[in-house]
Amino acid sequence: MRNYIAIVLSAALLASALTGCQNHQAKVDALQKEYDRLANQFHSDCSAEYLKIPPTISQKCTDEDKSVKDAWNRLQAERAKQ
Repeated sequence: MRNYIAIVLSAALLASALTGCQNHQAKVDALQKEYDRLANQFHSDCSAEYLKIPPTISQKCTDEDKSVKDAWNRLQAERAKQ
């Protein structure tokens, strides 16, 4: 009987651990998708501004750059939790 209880408890712990890993991966995937979307938007909107001599960076591109960096930092922080 004790072995049965130990096996059931072990299985429950393993199941909860796997669920936690799946939730973490889903969050990482969502953050990666958000970062990719923001980075693509930034590159399409602002790449020409960085190629000018001298570079003239608009406020819009400065704001988009900050958004991309913030998304990257959130993604890296979540990945570090593994």
